[in-house]
Amino acid sequence: MQSDNKAAKTRRGQTLGLTVLELLITLAAIGIVVLIAVPGSDMLLEKYRLKSASSSMITGLELARMEAGTRGSTVILCPSSNGNTCRKDDNWNYGWLVFSDGNGNGKVEEIELIRSFEAPNEHIRIDAEGAVQQRAAFTATGLIGFNEAMSGQFRICLSNSRAPATVVGVDEDGWVHEVPAQDNFCVNG
Repeated sequence: MQSDNKAAKTRRGQTLGLTVLELLITLAAIGIVVLIAVPGSDMLLEKYRLKSASSSMITGLELARMEAGTRGSTVILCPSSNGNTCRKDDNWNYGWLVFSDGNGNGKVEEIELIRSFEAPNEHIRIDAEGAVQQRAAFTATGLIGFNEAMSGQFRICLSNSRAPATVVGVDEDGWVHEVPAQDNFCVNG
């Protein structure tokens, strides 16, 4: 009698159906098929890439502004390709980093590095202008002007796409915000 109960339990255990892992794999496969098959899914991916890049830029800017207030010294966000030094060519497409410039030399010392950010998707283009063209430097009172500009903006685009650009602005008080793009698209580049 006991062996019959064991056999029944074993049979029941084998017929319960999918495990959670099998269900997740199935759902992921269905999701991939839907993305490939559904028209317009490219536009969804483009929007995701733009949102991801702008969110990362906003995070870096807000971190620099917040750290400047906390530390009571200048904190800089600058373009970087290696996560350790600032680029000299104003090219933000390879990533950026945040560092505290406590000694005022404008160079990243190992002890000053706060955080580095990886490059966005290879199809993302970031153009900076105004006070943030070469770097975004913050003090406790706000953004430090550059070349007579007291504010600046980052225009984040998906190269060769009709997707609308995202513009991240920084005002002279250091507040970061998304602003409407002057034109709707970023087609060149």
